[in-house]
Amino acid sequence: MVETMPTLPLWVDVTAMATTAIYGAATARSRNVPVSGTLFAGILGGAAGGIVRDLLLGLEPVAITGPYYFPWILLATVFGAFFFYKFISQKVPFLVLKGVAIGLLISIGCQKALMHDVPFVSIILCGVLTATVGGMAIDTLTRHRAAVFSQAHWFATALIIGSLVFYGLTMTTNFYLATAGATLTAAVLYVTSVLRNWPSPMWPKEDTDMSA
Repeated sequence: MVETMPTLPLWVDVTAMATTAIYGAATARSRNVPVSGTLFAGILGGAAGGIVRDLLLGLEPVAITGPYYFPWILLATVFGAFFFYKFISQKVPFLVLKGVAIGLLISIGCQKALMHDVPFVSIILCGVLTATVGGMAIDTLTRHRAAVFSQAHWFATALIIGSLVFYGLTMTTNFYLATAGATLTAAVLYVTSVLRNWPSPMWPKEDTDMSA
């Protein structure tokens, strides 16, 4: 299977990391983080998921070794910190950006795992971790409960289903259609769950208030 897998397009990988960097920097600024911390949050949000993915696959982290990643992540961080943070108060644009970002990230995470012929469960795990590690780090550093561990509507569900959609489509079509399908699925599920206030699945008789 590895021999027939296309190489992960550089521009897709960079775009996914840059999109997440915008979200990370905007989120940090909305939480009144100082300038240096905001910039660090954007860089961390953009690069951390890809770094963890590559390390798990036994590869050199491209976000550090590649010549194009860091400049674009830094540029996206500055944009998010200075401009996009204003959209946080506008719920739908901010949710759509987050949905697109996680959709792109699960796609590149799954694709790179597929290229290195790891088991199916590990492919899904790489997709989910690529999309969540940066956000978890930012939430932890700004003293917020990470979304995947909180009452965050269908965030985790969107990640898993999006990863499964990518895997199914890339096995039957091609990378670009699979990425479009996974991104659309993850974004629609996440945005719809927030707008309609669908709660995250909870254990029976457990308190659903985990926002703290």
